[in-house]
Amino acid sequence: MIVVTNASPLIALSQAQVLPVLGSLFGHVLLPEAVYRETVSGCKVPMQQQAIEDGIGIFLEIAAPVIGRRFSRNLGAGECGVLNLALERQADLLLMDDRKARNEAKCLGLACAFTTDILRYAEQQGLLDYPAVIDTLRHHRIYLP
Repeated sequence: MIVVTNASPLIALSQAQVLPVLGSLFGHVLLPEAVYRETVSGCKVPMQQQAIEDGIGIFLEIAAPVIGRRFSRNLGAGECGVLNLALERQADLLLMDDRKARNEAKCLGLACAFTTDILRYAEQQGLLDYPAVIDTLRHHRIYLP
């Protein structure tokens, strides 16, 4: 299964200290360079930086899309990277919460999952306690759609 992630799932899962659940669920997850820059290089949250760095080479892979397609919606660099990488690699699933990007993905025939979908699926697999993770995220002022 080819899975590509945007920044919001990485941010939420790393802040809740459950980022490795991505590896347990999907084995391997791609993130575009723009998403890496947003969540690690351009981030001032050491816990988040470290959690994502720890996943690189284990269950996270930084990938640069070769194509640079323009989209009908005004999207950020990370969202464009996710969509381009997904189209290029024929991804089975995109992990993203941004409404505009999800709508664009839907128009392109790409399947998406919210961060909450990932957390619920992980709870079904016995990998985490969903209410406890949501409480942790609220403590960090991260609110998911």
